[in-house]
Amino acid sequence: MRLLLNQKQNSKQNGVPDSYKVIFKPEVVQAIIDRADYIAEQSGSGITGEHYMDGIYAFCKSLSSFPNRSINRDDIFPGLRITNYKGTTVITYLVREDAREVHIAGIFHSSQDYESQLKADEA
Repeated sequence: MRLLLNQKQNSKQNGVPDSYKVIFKPEVVQAIIDRADYIAEQSGSGITGEHYMDGIYAFCKSLSSFPNRSINRDDIFPGLRITNYKGTTVITYLVREDAREVHIAGIFHSSQDYESQLKADEA
């Protein structure tokens, strides 16, 4: 699964001139892979895990257009934005307007206490 995600990461941006570059932290890449592996194991199908990985990757890449469309969570730390994927996955990210970049900061299951974890990481 890591190879598939790495190939996707190295592919060209969507080509829209005003788009933002989406950047995944290494630990986010690992979180996506781990979650896809878990889904594949639980479902008994590697294809199901790959579909999850493809879907979440595409969703994150879609933030290259209108990245400020989500919820601002300055209460956790300045500039943090939060959205969700299919109601089960929380995606946290930062938008760097000056560099036209979206930095995917975290991927969490919706039942996880992502707020405490992000605050601890920031401290």
